[in-house]
Amino acid sequence: MWNNLSEAWQCAFEEAWASFKSGSIPIGAVIAEENGHIILREHNRSNEPDSVNRNIAHAEANALRRLDTSHYNPKTLVLYATMEPCPMCMGTAVMSNIKHLRYAARDMYCGCVHLKDSDPYLMGQRLDYSFADDEMEFVQLTIQSYHEFRYVSQGASDIVLNRFRETNELAVILAEKLFREKTLDAFSREQKPFSEVYDYILSHTP
Repeated sequence: MWNNLSEAWQCAFEEAWASFKSGSIPIGAVIAEENGHIILREHNRSNEPDSVNRNIAHAEANALRRLDTSHYNPKTLVLYATMEPCPMCMGTAVMSNIKHLRYAARDMYCGCVHLKDSDPYLMGQRLDYSFADDEMEFVQLTIQSYHEFRYVSQGASDIVLNRFRETNELAVILAEKLFREKTLDAFSREQKPFSEVYDYILSHTP
């Protein structure tokens, strides 16, 4: 439940909710020190009017571009992401010298953390990148699948949803139900904090 999450994870999910409310892909990211002190928080901005190149306005990349490496040693920091990084964000984290990364949900569609165990260059970087938690994954895949149902309802392919089903079919089932009832859209209009949304999703697990 929400109260069991660390401050860094709570902030990351709040950022994902900010993305959802703007119509962007609901992914959030936080950069924190080893002791948990939060340095930066960001979210996906793919549907925000000020984003010049919306295709690369990803949460992790947005945060890493803002990191002041004259004040912080990236090797000692932890990057929290609500979704497994894509090829761009994975590469940006590696080239930023981020050695510690935690992601809340696995991405069977375009997640690239698996490369750390197969790519010769990445294998030499001693990356501590790992999946965090089944509960958080369920919540993240629910809100992101809900977002994907918006695309499908407009005639887009359901390939992403099919890959999410491979990871957690129940999350996609719940997302479809919530989408039919427009539950999360209502929560967004009502400005519900994500703490309430998080616990609501967990309490309605099929």
